[in-house]
Amino acid sequence: MDLQKFSPDLWEKIFRLSPIGITISSLDGKYIHTNQIFLEWLGKSEEEVIGKTPSELGIYYDPADRDKIRSELFETGLIYNFEIKFEASNGVIHTSLLNARLIEDGKYILATGQDITDIKDKEKKNYELQEDLRLSKDLFERIFRLNPAAVSLSDAETGRYIDVNDAYEALVGFNRSEIIGRTSLDLGIWKTPIDRSKLLAEVMKKGWTTGLEASINHSSGAEKHVISGNAIMQMDGRPRLLAILIDITDSKNAKVFLEEAVVARTRELAETLEDLKKAQNQLIFSEKMAALGQLVAGVAHEINNPLGAISALSGEIQSHSLKIANRLMELRKIFGTLTETNLHRCCEFVSKVFIYKPVTLGFSDSRKVKKKLELTFSDWGYEKSYDWADRLIDLGIHSFVEEFSDLFGDLKFKEMLDILLVELQMNRNHESIQLAVERTSKIVFSLKSYSRLDSSIGKQETDIVDTIETVLTLYNNQMRDGVKVKTSFPSRPKIKAYPDDLIQVWTNLIYNALQSMQFKGNISIELENLKEAVKVRVSDDGPGIPDEIKEKIFDPFFTTKALGEGSGLGLLIVRRSIEEKHGGEINFHSVPGKTVFCVSLPKK
Repeated sequence: MDLQKFSPDLWEKIFRLSPIGITISSLDGKYIHTNQIFLEWLGKSEEEVIGKTPSELGIYYDPADRDKIRSELFETGLIYNFEIKFEASNGVIHTSLLNARLIEDGKYILATGQDITDIKDKEKKNYELQEDLRLSKDLFERIFRLNPAAVSLSDAETGRYIDVNDAYEALVGFNRSEIIGRTSLDLGIWKTPIDRSKLLAEVMKKGWTTGLEASINHSSGAEKHVISGNAIMQMDGRPRLLAILIDITDSKNAKVFLEEAVVARTRELAETLEDLKKAQNQLIFSEKMAALGQLVAGVAHEINNPLGAISALSGEIQSHSLKIANRLMELRKIFGTLTETNLHRCCEFVSKVFIYKPVTLGFSDSRKVKKKLELTFSDWGYEKSYDWADRLIDLGIHSFVEEFSDLFGDLKFKEMLDILLVELQMNRNHESIQLAVERTSKIVFSLKSYSRLDSSIGKQETDIVDTIETVLTLYNNQMRDGVKVKTSFPSRPKIKAYPDDLIQVWTNLIYNALQSMQFKGNISIELENLKEAVKVRVSDDGPGIPDEIKEKIFDPFFTTKALGEGSGLGLLIVRRSIEEKHGGEINFHSVPGKTVFCVSLPKK
């Protein structure tokens, strides 16, 4: 096109808009003239551009922008600061502010563009930085406020409180307005003498401390026991001391109470056993004293197991609680890598698994599921895929892997999931301790009150499988090495029964099987749900019961065990509970290499 025919006024406008990118195009969009800046943006020569439209050159990053530009231009005759993205020949996306208008009485389109790509990138990075800062601040605030543990923030140098959460107010008995601006010494909080300078030096050196057990004074005068963790944080250019206190008053008092109760009940038990030895001949003929003997045998079989569970699990919980500062530092690091959406997803996982009743698989099913999970975690890049599969099976939450595959399948969640699974295990330990304490209390109480062989509570709606699984849980540690347990529970029938008695029945049958195998072998527990009754078969692959003693095994005080290992009342307890209290039947079949006890319980 001959550019000389353009009016001086047109050229004045073109030069006025320089040195930004300039184009002149016909009404159909074909370029007539461009300046060098525009060509440099596209990475093309003038010959490649002239005579072609933006669509033919594939300039628009969003093809819909062309229709928007043309519609507004032909409607108003002017485009002002329209933000548009275009793609250069090297694939780089540029952002430009487009200005355009019709010229020469609407014959041509004059367009100018200013490259604002760098400005947009900086705006985006600045927004992302501000958003990250906001999320970090919000997350810290939420953790601080919603933490069930007592949390305080104080000036590390002066000791004056800056902030406390609701749990801290409840722990010390002062409200927030009474605490802020004062020190713990002002409020007389610490009952145990604390060398603050020594503690602060250690925290400043390591960055944190944990496991400090101490006593504090509540404003009411009550004494409370706590375990504390401390960490140093730099805020507003000054060192701040973040302290977390866990109230262990109830557990400490419960431990003392339990120890005193065990000592007292043990003394009572020893006295009762001594009386039983003196009256052993009379007990054989006395139905009432035989019932007391049943409870003594029940205690002999059962009391050590829940107490052992309490000791082991409470030790795990205490060890876990002493590492709270480490977990806080880990969580702080992890939270910095996760978005709010990620955290909401993790919270959704926690809210489901912590209320979910764990699913226990049989040996065969457990192996299949574990192998499948191991392959899945291996494909996801886990180094110890077997350990992860094993943990999920033990916790009974393997079914959640598929639902939360977005968490398990992304290694950035691995550390967070590891912490959550540890916390879930601690929760399960609490449940096991509670179960063990309840069983111990009931057994000891029965020693004094159950000699009448009656049940004041009466029969209850009882889940048979639940009573069996309770016993398996208590004997879990003894069966972990050398014993394989196979269970078959096609359904979970409920019957009218005495649940405590049934637990004692399964305890005797399972423990006898373990002893007969010398804790090495296989145990099978099968349930058959019939129309009028429920049958439970307990099998072992021990040496079997010799023919010459088969008629005596239910006799009182008959035992083949060594002195001190059994009273000879275990199977008597089982038979009387099944036949007399539940109206059921018990029989057995035994050959070398296999013994099966079959218990039949009516549903009503």
